[in-house]
Amino acid sequence: MTDAMSPDRRTFIRTVGAASLAGLAGCNGGGGGGDDTDTPADTPTEGDGGSTDTATATPTATGTPGETDEPVSTPPPSSDAPTIITIKAAGADIWNQTDLGHFYYTEVSGDFDVTVEMTSLQNTNPHAKAGIMARASMDANSRNIMVRNRAGFGTSPQWRPTNGTSTTSTTSEAGAPLSRVEGGYMENAPWQRLERSGDTFRVYGSANGEDWTLMVELGPDQIEMPDTIVLGLAATSHNNAEATTAKFRNLEGVSPDQNSDLGSPIIPGSVSITQPAVVSDIQASSSAPESLTIQGNLANMGGADSVDVVYEYREVTENEWQSTDAVSRSETGTFEVEIGGLTPRRYYELRAVTTSGDTEFTTVAQLFSTPSGSSGSSESGPDSASNFDPSDGYADLAPWLDDDTPLVVVDEPTREALQSATNVPGPRVVVFETSGTIDLGAQDLNIRNDKCWLAGQTAPSPGVTLVRGGVWVYGNDSVIQHIRVRPGTAGQDTGWQPDAIEIADDTSGNIIDHCTGTWGVDENINVGYDTNNSTLSNCIMAEPLDDATHEKGPHGYNSIIGDRAKNVTWMGNISALGTDRNPRLKQGTEVAVVNNYIHHFGDGMWADPETEHSIVGNVFEDPQTNQANIFGEGSVYSQDNVKLDDATNPMIGNTITRLDSRPHFPEDLSAVSSSEVPAHNLEHAGARPADRTEHDQRIIENVRNGEGGVIDSQDDVGGYPSLAENTEAVEPPTSGLRAWIREQARAVEP
Repeated sequence: MTDAMSPDRRTFIRTVGAASLAGLAGCNGGGGGGDDTDTPADTPTEGDGGSTDTATATPTATGTPGETDEPVSTPPPSSDAPTIITIKAAGADIWNQTDLGHFYYTEVSGDFDVTVEMTSLQNTNPHAKAGIMARASMDANSRNIMVRNRAGFGTSPQWRPTNGTSTTSTTSEAGAPLSRVEGGYMENAPWQRLERSGDTFRVYGSANGEDWTLMVELGPDQIEMPDTIVLGLAATSHNNAEATTAKFRNLEGVSPDQNSDLGSPIIPGSVSITQPAVVSDIQASSSAPESLTIQGNLANMGGADSVDVVYEYREVTENEWQSTDAVSRSETGTFEVEIGGLTPRRYYELRAVTTSGDTEFTTVAQLFSTPSGSSGSSESGPDSASNFDPSDGYADLAPWLDDDTPLVVVDEPTREALQSATNVPGPRVVVFETSGTIDLGAQDLNIRNDKCWLAGQTAPSPGVTLVRGGVWVYGNDSVIQHIRVRPGTAGQDTGWQPDAIEIADDTSGNIIDHCTGTWGVDENINVGYDTNNSTLSNCIMAEPLDDATHEKGPHGYNSIIGDRAKNVTWMGNISALGTDRNPRLKQGTEVAVVNNYIHHFGDGMWADPETEHSIVGNVFEDPQTNQANIFGEGSVYSQDNVKLDDATNPMIGNTITRLDSRPHFPEDLSAVSSSEVPAHNLEHAGARPADRTEHDQRIIENVRNGEGGVIDSQDDVGGYPSLAENTEAVEPPTSGLRAWIREQARAVEP
């Protein structure tokens, strides 16, 4: 051991804050009755791979069923040690008309502003919850408002408007219209805030405790509370037979001094307060791809004469932690530990565990990456076999990628494995050591962090198909390649309306290339509102479900470009066997629509007002209405667009403003003659066109032969696929990562 470390910039390992690490591996989602349901948001769960911050000690106070006013003793204050609040709570739920859980609280009057960081929650049930709560009284049926962090879901508000009535939330049907955040919840938001100003309550979430997002604002029309209330931290296990453990720190704005069970859970709850020894300022450097040098600072001793420190680490998609040997410290200060046997070019989670006497404390996990060992490579690799390379559009092809960008491996065809990989908060290439069908469980897969290259081309044959849900790209500068997504009806009722793939609103620099999107209920593959520099290339968009589960009724649509989306490239695609939106170019959009094959459609390309488009070299075939192929009220430069049949539809509607020159066009894109488009796109479009699955091949043959048509269910064409689960290790070279990814793509393109 030494007392100092000065890593140079080349070998310093990237560190990511703990709030970004929530749910990297092993998190549970969905399920559970008695509470509302929403999309899993991968909340940190103790023992389930999320960030943990635990301090164990003998409870200092215990509530018993029905009792109130139990005091909570605290250790002597220490200026250099964090205060950890541990609540153990059982109970069926804090929900519906009455509550069963545990509450750590005090009585307050007037306005308040409370914040806390929830560092862990034991996953006794996906609906186990903990967070800040304000109640009109300690009665089990009291009206209340709670900021909840749930073990299988994200952070969201819930409230009971009046005594004894049903509870609602921003993820429930009744409360959703009041939500200020998409979906009614926040992922990766362990910080909670509850504010009262007069008769108005506001709930916020945050990743870091500094930048707050308003989630809901409730006035007296939604919940009316007395001036004097009880305020504090509450938890429930959503499991009558087992108590959950919730841990908090950095509580400000309230000083609880009592604790009690809410209602009469079978297992009494408790509260304990500890101030443990803590290792801070953890850093890592590497002189070799297989090892890390870890430096930490034992910031305080927690009142002990000696502290044992162990570092625990694991690759981000693994469940089991590995441990270093214990280091015994008798004084504060910095020290180093070596970790070997690591895999180059990977992300690792790392946390420190301190033990002093009977108290153990685990720091929030941090994220580090190992280098590749490459001296750097500028090789770009082969272009696509298609005429349309993904780099030809407005979006740059992953400018962030270099030889040290970590790979994150998916080694089993499950939603959990895929979501663990896509959730990593740093630049990453998601690669597959398995093929197969991934069931998304009637929920969308959300890629929320920037700089993700989802490389389906790396999977062994027959590749990867996602079913019963869609993929939403909320981050920026991401690439989705050679993935098939088939949402279908997923056994749901009216109101289930997924897209296959969506570039989400307010994003930039995203590319969807060589993907297949079919059986969408809203649309198949879309570009969202207010986006910039987006590319959708070489894709199959076909068989959107028409009369299925959309709340508006028949809705067999292929693609939409959302309002004010700028610099969109829509090239080399097949858009087929639907009724409308091939694509729809909404108000304020600017799109280059180049060399696409539009087959068996009701309405073709629909240009809304205040739009400008370059529509070049597209082929239209088998229209099902008399609508012009290009129609609407936008401004269009049209060149070399043709019909393949004797349909009487005009090419351009009379309400379109015709432009004499291209209003915009990607600099690197060269259109080919429309005469080449049908054969070219039939050969090159879709995921892994040299390794097509039965459904993709059927669609291609239907387009080629003028067969097939609009469908209402995946069952109309054989139902969801079940692909073979083949495995093969991913073996990238030390140098030339970009070239290798491109070579993998070229290998599955004809």
